[in-house]
Amino acid sequence: MGVHRAPCSTFMQEGSLALLEAGTLQIFRRADKNDDGKLSFEEFKNYFADGILSSEELWELFSGIDRRHSDNVDTEKLCDYFSAYLGEYRNVLSALETLNSAVLAAMDKTKLRYETSSKTEQFLTRFLLRETMHQLQSLQGSLECAVDTMEEQAGRERKDVKKSESSVGLRSGRRCGRRGQKNVCLSPTDPYSGMLTTGICVEADSQWMAQISRLQQLIEKLECKSPRLEPLKEDTASKGRDEHILVAKRQISVAKSGVEEFRQAFRSYTEVTAGQSSCLQ
Repeated sequence: MGVHRAPCSTFMQEGSLALLEAGTLQIFRRADKNDDGKLSFEEFKNYFADGILSSEELWELFSGIDRRHSDNVDTEKLCDYFSAYLGEYRNVLSALETLNSAVLAAMDKTKLRYETSSKTEQFLTRFLLRETMHQLQSLQGSLECAVDTMEEQAGRERKDVKKSESSVGLRSGRRCGRRGQKNVCLSPTDPYSGMLTTGICVEADSQWMAQISRLQQLIEKLECKSPRLEPLKEDTASKGRDEHILVAKRQISVAKSGVEEFRQAFRSYTEVTAGQSSCLQ
C-alpha cells in the first residue's frame, strides 16, 4: 500500500507560513511592554504613533480591533487583524525571518571555525561578511528613503491636523535614529563610543540595525585576529584631556510660563562656558 506524500512545495509553503506567523506575532509582542499578552491603548499608541494619525484616530483604530471594548487587545488578535492587510509585505516579513535565521546561523559557524580555517577561507569569510553587511545597509537605505517620502507626503496632506507632543517626539526620534545611523559610524571597541551614542536616538527594537551591528562587530574582530591584518592606526593630533571632542545635542521642552527664566539661565550658561578654553561655541 503506497504512502501518500505531500508535494515538497506544500511543506515549503507551510514552513514559510509558520515563519511568517511567528515573525508577525513577534512584531506585535514587542509592543507589549509588560509582557501580559495584551495591549492597552497606551501601549498601542506608544508603539504605533507615527506623528501622522492623531490620538483620536489611533483610538478609533484601537476600538475597531477591540470590539468587546475591554480596553485591552490580545497580541494574537492584533496579529490576526493586521494580517489581512499585509499584501506584498507578507512575503517580505517571511523573507526577513528566514534571513535573520540564516545570518545568525552563519555567524555562529564562523565564530567556531574561523581560527582553524586556512588563510584563503578566512579571507573569503571576511569578504562575505562585509558583502552581506553592505547589502543589508543598501536595502536599509532604500527603505529609509521610502519611509521618509511617505511621512513627508502625509505630513503635507495633513497640515491642519494638530500632532500630539508625544507623537511628534516619537516621529522625530525615529528619523533621528535613521539619519544618525547613516551619518555616524562609531567603532564598538572605541571607549568613547558609549558617550557619543548617548546623543543619538536609536530605535531599540530595530532588529535590522542590530543585525548589521553584529556583522560589523564580527568583521572587526575577525580582521583583528587575522595574522596578516592589523587594526588601522590613526595619527593622533594631540594627547591628554583635549584629545577627544564630545559633541552632544539635546532637546528641552520648556513650559510657556518658564520661557523667560530658561532664557536667562541659558544666557548665564553660555557666558560661563565662553570663558572655558575647552568649550566650543
